[in-house]
Amino acid sequence: MEELESCLFCAIAAREALSHTIYEDAWCKVILDINPIRRGHLLVIPKQHVEAIYELEQRSYQQLMEVVQKMSKRINQRLKPKKVGMAIVGFDIDHLHIHLIPLETYHDLTSQAYLDGTVQQASRAELEKLAEQLHD
Repeated sequence: MEELESCLFCAIAAREALSHTIYEDAWCKVILDINPIRRGHLLVIPKQHVEAIYELEQRSYQQLMEVVQKMSKRINQRLKPKKVGMAIVGFDIDHLHIHLIPLETYHDLTSQAYLDGTVQQASRAELEKLAEQLHD
């Protein structure tokens, strides 16, 4: 229970912290990023607390990647970006999370918006509207 107290993503997975959930199964949870690089930026979070992708057991890895593929297709079908990008970084929160980002330009994935300080927190109303669009 120590992880839940100190890890935001463990708290989100346990429904102890607010998130805009797009998808959830026994293995992971998919939420909207509150500081999106682009509208529709999702985070795929395993419910098991691990800090790096190489720490996952094979079955957990496969389940996670199946959800990544499913959510990538959903972004592509519903938001119609030029591409859907994926990144695993993990410097901000020590809980594995995979970014799925609707891409319109190359710099959408390179996080130029973070570097130049133009990323803005999405409003609750924006997140709710987008969650409705992406949720099944």
